[in-house]
Amino acid sequence: MAEDPPIVAEARYPYVHVEVPLADSEELSALLFELGAQGVEERDATTLDKPLTPGAEVMLVASFETEDDANEALALLEELDPPRPGSLEFVIGDAWRDAWRAHFKPTRIGTRLVVRPSWEPFEAEPNDVVLTIDPGRAFGTGTHETTRLVLTEIDARVRGGETVLDVGAGTGILAVAALLFGAKSAMCIDNDADTVGVVLETAERNDVAARVDAGTTPVEEVSDSYDLVLANIEARVLIPLAAAIAPRVAPGGTLVLSGILVGQEDDVIAAYSTLRCEARPTMGEWAAIVLRAPAAA
Repeated sequence: MAEDPPIVAEARYPYVHVEVPLADSEELSALLFELGAQGVEERDATTLDKPLTPGAEVMLVASFETEDDANEALALLEELDPPRPGSLEFVIGDAWRDAWRAHFKPTRIGTRLVVRPSWEPFEAEPNDVVLTIDPGRAFGTGTHETTRLVLTEIDARVRGGETVLDVGAGTGILAVAALLFGAKSAMCIDNDADTVGVVLETAERNDVAARVDAGTTPVEEVSDSYDLVLANIEARVLIPLAAAIAPRVAPGGTLVLSGILVGQEDDVIAAYSTLRCEARPTMGEWAAIVLRAPAAA
């Protein structure tokens, strides 16, 4: 008689959930990274399927490599003044993908773009540009205001033939959107090696894989310049990276920054003083900054 196959336990991915006021989200995100988080996502009313506790405006979802690391972070959060209690949650196997399905539906952004999850059917209108995505374990579905701000700018500014650099690419949604609008090629970089495969999957799913390169090269080591540079991170990261990001914008090219809380724009613009500010669109509590590099002499 044949032996039963061995039982293989599904992977358990630990996440720390912390509910905080919006004004405290950036500081707590930075702290979670210091405590060993591999990634931190901010969810608000647009990306949550249940209400937050009174006084909280956003939920920070931080991924950790091990359960011990996550528990240690939770203990340290409790020791803060005031304490920041959180909870330990697990995603089991493919449940990460399934969890998105409760709230991730086709979403229209800007005048032409529709972001469609891979599992949802959608009948496009004649002028629609449809971007199909399955986030997997990478962040970036297009539903958060910071991403919507950048996608709207891409829609308005890509004319065709541009080269694109996406810094902190996540799922690759920004670069792939630019390619669907007619950009020539895109380089996507992220410090999380796991996201590289997700970027390539997103590109393949949208038939632009031949025009995408992805890797973990630090932006400080990128040597080329690009017509359109995109960075949806957060102000505390964008400011120290200014000396590396600004030179990557080709003469006459455009830089779109996001992940910036309203009120932080002046500090970010000052860090990118070699570029001229063209626009400061806002959505809710978030801002994007559009900067232009001087034209070639």
